[in-house]
Amino acid sequence: MNIFRRISDFAHNQTALFWTFLGMLILPNVMMFFTESTGVLTRIVNIVLPLGCYWFAMTFNRKPGVMFWWLFFFIFIDAFEIVLLYLFGESPIAVDMFLNVFTSNVTEETELLANLIPAVAFVFVIYLSGIVLAIVSVRNRDKLRELFRYLGVNYAVDRKFRIQDDIFPVNGTYNFALSFGRVYHIANYERTSAGFTHHARTTRGDSIPEIYVLVIGETARADNFGIYGYERNTTPRMKALADSGELVVYHDALTMSNTTHKSVPMLLSAIASERYDSLYVQRGLISAFNEAGYNTAFYSNQRRNRSFIDFLGCEAQDVVFIKDTASITTTNVPDLKLLDLLDNTLRRYDGGKLLVVLHAYGSHFNYHDRYSRQQAHFTPDEIPSAEVKYREQLINAYDNTIGVVDELVNGIAERLRALDVPAVMIYTSDHGEDIFDDKRGRFLHASPIPTYYQLRVPYVVWASPAYRETFASQWQAVMSHRDKPISPNMVTFHTLLDMSGIKANLFKPSLALSNPSFKPVPRLYVDDHNHYRTMDNCGLKKLDVEAFKNNHIQYP
Repeated sequence: MNIFRRISDFAHNQTALFWTFLGMLILPNVMMFFTESTGVLTRIVNIVLPLGCYWFAMTFNRKPGVMFWWLFFFIFIDAFEIVLLYLFGESPIAVDMFLNVFTSNVTEETELLANLIPAVAFVFVIYLSGIVLAIVSVRNRDKLRELFRYLGVNYAVDRKFRIQDDIFPVNGTYNFALSFGRVYHIANYERTSAGFTHHARTTRGDSIPEIYVLVIGETARADNFGIYGYERNTTPRMKALADSGELVVYHDALTMSNTTHKSVPMLLSAIASERYDSLYVQRGLISAFNEAGYNTAFYSNQRRNRSFIDFLGCEAQDVVFIKDTASITTTNVPDLKLLDLLDNTLRRYDGGKLLVVLHAYGSHFNYHDRYSRQQAHFTPDEIPSAEVKYREQLINAYDNTIGVVDELVNGIAERLRALDVPAVMIYTSDHGEDIFDDKRGRFLHASPIPTYYQLRVPYVVWASPAYRETFASQWQAVMSHRDKPISPNMVTFHTLLDMSGIKANLFKPSLALSNPSFKPVPRLYVDDHNHYRTMDNCGLKKLDVEAFKNNHIQYP
């Protein structure tokens, strides 16, 4: 009874509630003092300045519960930020995180939240209790007996300091507003890109049959591919293709984004070599092939998610989103189902010109759900929860997903080879993944600050015997550039146009791996605000730089 009485006394003490609400609002900032890599002064300001603003706002009403409700938006982003810190260990809420909420499907979000239970439970207890106490404060007849004055702070030393980047919740609010702007651009893409044309044309006669297949994987990191020197032979079929001279493996490939909704549009367009915001007014790779007289198809083992991926994919003449055609309860459709759609298209193939883009579900967590029991070559692979103590099971399950990639790539090569026509396949992944690889304990991807494991991706080019014979000079160029540093997002558009003999306004021979004039350019990373940054200016840590060096990857 004594405890309940104390709780009641506390709940009816407006001054105590004032300090409690203030503590709840500033909690993420205090946590970020220990997680962020900014200067000490900036981290102090990140606490003191918002604290003063919250304090000032809370004095607008003598019942602090009223202002706590008025500040509900900040409660929302506080809870979001704490969950993000639990997941990634640093950084404010990024624009991409808000966009992930808009563009992820329910299945992906449910799988992720199921592994964030401690963080979700923590914010639920903290902020739900705050909401309850705010109701008590509003209903209480007592009021604050003193005015709290606004606490001001002067700061002017940190040259890199930007209030919209470094002060929470200013940065979270700024990013929230940016995310709405991007949703607007997505919704209006059909209108803003309506008049765009590549002025694309083929330089080869219609009588020459050609097939090009672009395979976009998901969350596949190069370090777990046997063809990249991994201790496990997770890719025996791809190794056999490489040994036979049919497959060229690019060792030094880094993605320009660790998020799907940025990386995939860059793979499907020329924007990586332009400005990122040019995406809002440009059509993509598939449109260029359409203009050049190709039959085009886009097959995805994903659901539509209101992103630019949908628009760029739907430029194709034949479009299938497998999971949109499946039962709503069918969530784990294997990527090998893409081969069925490819088979249907190849059965109708009449010797003309064809482009097929396959978008896999890949190695998305929960890894265990991405393959059958017959494909479980590495065990134990049952994952009780996403914790570092289960890393062995996580790695086993993840490696099994790479085995599925190996089957998919080999299956496509077999089908194209059997047609005995000039054919090319390119496989890459949108980004990689952290799997508790070092002392930072990072897991998953799409963190505001990337890591080596999220950036290094596989990139391979396969060509049929007929292509290698007919277009020998271009295949020779593909092989000669295999050891050069590349960004898949930068080179894929230009390489596919060059290999198919298509000329277009945005085509740049110097970015085509199949062109003798190819020249590596400084690798860039697209940050949360869509700015292009060099690799040494995107927040990578010492551990990441060491990983680049140990794996002989050019940095920056």
